Amino acid sequence: AGICGTDLHIWHDKMVYWPPVIMGHEFSGQVVKVGKNVSHWKEKDKVVAEPHTKACGVCYLCRSGNIHICPHKKAIGWGINGAFAEYIKMPSYLLHRIPENLSYNEAALTEPLAITVNCVLLTAGVKAGDVVIIEGAGTIGLMAAMIAKIAGAEKVIVTGVTQDENLRLKKARELGFETVNVEKENLEEVVFSLTQGKGADLVVEAAGVENAVNTAIKITKRLGKIAILGITGEKKINVLWDEAVFKGLDVKFCFSSNFESWERALSFMSQRKVEVLPLITHTGTITQWKKIFGELERGEGIKGLFIF
Repeated sequence: AGICGTDLHIWHDKMVYWPPVIMGHEFSGQVVKVGKNVSHWKEKDKVVAEPHTKACGVCYLCRSGNIHICPHKKAIGWGINGAFAEYIKMPSYLLHRIPENLSYNEAALTEPLAITVNCVLLTAGVKAGDVVIIEGAGTIGLMAAMIAKIAGAEKVIVTGVTQDENLRLKKARELGFETVNVEKENLEEVVFSLTQGKGADLVVEAAGVENAVNTAIKITKRLGKIAILGITGEKKINVLWDEAVFKGLDVKFCFSSNFESWERALSFMSQRKVEVLPLITHTGTITQWKKIFGELERGEGIKGLFIF
């Protein structure tokens, strides 16, 4: 089961959840029992699952194929019992088959990869030749960089802070991306120098902090795009609203993932277009949760997994 930034927000009561509840919404596993009305799955099938439990199925969002944003949804891990346990019960229609050439550890990262596919590729529509800036060098940020790269972006730059320098930004460079430490370099100067004063075609905000949102507004070109993936954990933030309006920016707020993004995420991993194993820095048992949570929160890791 994968450990997500959302889990850290829940830990600190900075996100809505329904206690008492078992956390965890990223997982891979093997089917051990099927319901009497399930015909297309069997025991020992290797699967992952979309976390869109308790979506109502009848609202206009569900009926238009957008169950991931149903207002009645109570996802595993904060709405109903989740994946930080040896067993989990899931509706069969949310399952996806794990390709034979993927390990359980790789497949456990399908959910965050599907989120980035949905946001960067399907929603923001990154294009070949784009200059893309990724704000945030965590799991989501690094995955977003990978998706932009395979979509044909001309230049992908991953940004972070000094805390990220020895691990997360280093990992970004190992994956082939240029990096900028925003505490040591002026990101605006870097971007405008690179683009002859135009600005970035697309900025993906994956840091979840107020400064990053406003920097995105500053460095995106006129009529450019911003894709918001980061969750701040705050009730409100201050935004350079007028500047965004005057530049005619196309701001996409991205939440969760849909069926297509899950199928594409699994395909990208199976075809080795995206390699996720280098992002896993921590593995352990659930009894080590506090240590692993703390290290991930302090930026001493990228992705953690609990093994059951």
